[in-house]
Amino acid sequence: DKYGDRLKAVGAAMYGAMAIERSDGKQRADFAASNLVSFGAPVLLLCHFPKWMKEAQWSDTGMWLQTIMLLAREEGLDTCPQEYMGMYGRTIKDHLGLGEDVMLFCGIAIGWQDTTDSVNAFPRERVPLAEHVTFQGF
Repeated sequence: DKYGDRLKAVGAAMYGAMAIERSDGKQRADFAASNLVSFGAPVLLLCHFPKWMKEAQWSDTGMWLQTIMLLAREEGLDTCPQEYMGMYGRTIKDHLGLGEDVMLFCGIAIGWQDTTDSVNAFPRERVPLAEHVTFQGF
C-alpha cells in the first residue's frame, strides 16, 4: 500500500504541476502519448534481449542501464527511462525486424531536459534512506 500511495502522490504532483485535472482524460492521454515520441528527445535507446533471460538478468540490465544514464549525465545529457515502450513491444519489435524470441525491455530517451517545462520542475517528496535500506554490521 505504501508504494501505491507514493506512486499516486507523485502522479498527482506531476499532473498538478502541468495543470491537468484528474477528470481531463484527453489531456492525460495526450501526455501519456508523448512517451511514444520520447518527449521530443533526439535519441531513443531501445533495450531488448533474448526471452530466455529471466529476472536475474533483468536486474543486471537495470544496473547496466543506470550506468548508461549516469555516463550520459556526465557528458551533459539528460535521460528518461521509458518502461512505457514495453507496452508496444510487439509493434516496435515488428518495426525493427526482431523475432518472437526477443523481449523489448524498455526505452531511454536521451537529450537535454527542458528546464522551463513544469513537468521537469515539480517537487517530489523523498522518504528517508532508513525507510529503504538497513545497514547491518556497521
